[in-house]
Amino acid sequence: MVVPRSLERKGRELKERVMRCALFAAMICLLSSSISMAQSTSVTVSAGYSNIQIGHNQGLWYERNGGYVDGDVLWRMPTRDFPVLLGVGISGSTYDDRQHVFATFADGFTGFTHLYSDLSTFSLEARVAAPISFGRTGFFLLPKLGAGLLVDSYSIDNLNSSSGTTFIDTENHDGAAFALRPALQAGYSWGWGSAGAEMSYMLAWGDFGRLGTNALEFRAGVFIRFRF
Repeated sequence: MVVPRSLERKGRELKERVMRCALFAAMICLLSSSISMAQSTSVTVSAGYSNIQIGHNQGLWYERNGGYVDGDVLWRMPTRDFPVLLGVGISGSTYDDRQHVFATFADGFTGFTHLYSDLSTFSLEARVAAPISFGRTGFFLLPKLGAGLLVDSYSIDNLNSSSGTTFIDTENHDGAAFALRPALQAGYSWGWGSAGAEMSYMLAWGDFGRLGTNALEFRAGVFIRFRF
């Protein structure tokens, strides 16, 4: 019996799809079982100073200082030789500014006015960390890497001129981007808890409206962690 080539091709495609689904299911099961076998769970909350730079596109540039709040939940994987932590993190940062500028408007008003700007970001990240401990209690280092979704929202006032008329133009935008955030924590552990300082540097690529397609964010703050 001769099998048509079209049926053979469909059979191969179906087999490949089944294998891909099986592989994906196996990866999910492996990840689920690894988390369920995790030796401990840690919850971290941090806050501090942040600086963001976006742009520039179409002559626009945005750089501001602000603050951030961050939290994550990490599970220690059952590895013996070298500890590995996997989990998720959420964070948000906010920036606002007011500029006192002199301008002449179409209605004849000449004088000082204010330009306002505010920007906020929210991120949801998958995170991996590898603690470098100097003992069960005592000082430690914790390199971390996060990657995931970044949502940005801003409203920025700018002075523009057209046909000899000066007016305030407000840029409003909501967008999303991919963010990569390496970080380093250093602190002291007393067993069930720890505290210290942290630094991180985020690189993001995506939709930031007329400001451009990429952003940089530096953070420096303090953290506290509880282990269960």
